[in-house]
Amino acid sequence: MKDEYPNQQDSTTVTHAMASSTTAPLLYPSPSEAALQLQFVGKKISDVQAPAALIDLAVVKRNCRLMLETTTKLGVAFRAHVKTHKTTQLAKLQVGEDSQSVKLVASTVSEIENLLPWLLECKAEGKEVNVLYGIPVTPSAVPRLSAVARALGESSVGLFVDHPTHIKTLDNDAPDWPGQIPVWMNVDIGYHREGVAAHSAQLADVAYALTASTRTRLAGLYTHMGHSYSVGSPTEALEHMAHELQGLEEGAVEFLKIAGAHESKDANAQKVILSLGATPTATSTQNLLEDTEGARKYRAMIDQINQSFAVELHAGVYPVMDMQQLATRARPAQSPSNPTQSLLSFSDLGLRMLVEVASLYPDRGDKPEALIAAGSIVLGREPCKSYPGWAVVSPWPQASGPHYDPEGSQTGWIVGRISQEHGVLMWEGPTKHLRLLEIGEKLLVWPNHACIAGVNVGWFLVVDSDTADPERIVDVWVRWRGW
Repeated sequence: MKDEYPNQQDSTTVTHAMASSTTAPLLYPSPSEAALQLQFVGKKISDVQAPAALIDLAVVKRNCRLMLETTTKLGVAFRAHVKTHKTTQLAKLQVGEDSQSVKLVASTVSEIENLLPWLLECKAEGKEVNVLYGIPVTPSAVPRLSAVARALGESSVGLFVDHPTHIKTLDNDAPDWPGQIPVWMNVDIGYHREGVAAHSAQLADVAYALTASTRTRLAGLYTHMGHSYSVGSPTEALEHMAHELQGLEEGAVEFLKIAGAHESKDANAQKVILSLGATPTATSTQNLLEDTEGARKYRAMIDQINQSFAVELHAGVYPVMDMQQLATRARPAQSPSNPTQSLLSFSDLGLRMLVEVASLYPDRGDKPEALIAAGSIVLGREPCKSYPGWAVVSPWPQASGPHYDPEGSQTGWIVGRISQEHGVLMWEGPTKHLRLLEIGEKLLVWPNHACIAGVNVGWFLVVDSDTADPERIVDVWVRWRGW
């Protein structure tokens, strides 16, 4: 695979090379985006066969813009995770059109390979490009990642490590990697997914291995605080963020006691980066723009740590949000300083799944039920702590109106049970205001977890609620596939 990608900033040439090699675009070919646009653009939502996934462009633009504005004002960097949507179009929105720094993290090699043509365009425009492979690196992934690194150039691709074997693998099995390989130490702050604790023997073993390595260099330390999904208020979310940042700093200090001198191998080395986040803790920092005592305290903490390290936030699901994020209440529903600005409400959920009513059961059990032709392979099977269901039926086709709100009326249709292809709608609350359904009626539902709900769709149909016709499909974004 040595000559898999040419080492130049020509996306057309690279795309052609990818098509003739063992890479994701070849192994998992995508449908023609142009053909899909001919098929769907201009149609109404109600004309589309269900199930389908819809993204509201206006909502995701607002969510992306707010995240970038926040990190800029706080003086920290931002790294966008692309695993939720797996599209180049949304990755561009996450980074920002005018940004000179393109920092990304991906969960599969496929995502990185599919990003490559655009990343080469960014390099040709003089932008800084840095993408992380977000799983502790496995030997079988190294050849394909090496090819991407050669195409993008030195220091453009970073790898996660949390075991000394990772360092030895890179020393021995990545001979074609350009320059030293930037590695990121995974630190465990209590989520117990990847990473090791600050004072563990394993962290010290990795530091010793890095010190002895000639092929790798320390670029940063990274943590993901997935258990922040359990929070229920802005205050609680900020407390988790502070714990995450302090725990990551503690891990960095312990690691650098052993491996600190290693960074001097790169004459142009910058501060070691501390990258923290999950969407609840990352979006909670948007509360720090308010002039409150708590906001000032946390801003001062970030500023202090930023003097020794380079603080970076990362997040993935925030552009589209979902019922799980709504349940965290990591931000208030509206901005305290600008009540007309929505921060975390149903109007900030940018992904909806189009489903169709397949049958009706008005007298089954103690509450009305209906069947939709969309179960776990469409909606996922991840619960939400705020209500007993798998998705909430929106008011659509009405622009707004009554619907089930876990913190409000608790009255409306929810997806209460799911099988593989079957979803059972259940009416919650008093039946005197029952929304009657008909077989063949299309509905739009808000899923629990956007990262999972979109997995089995090949593309997103894009609408724009800021236009005169929010029902009209304006674009189609093809999702990447594979590993």
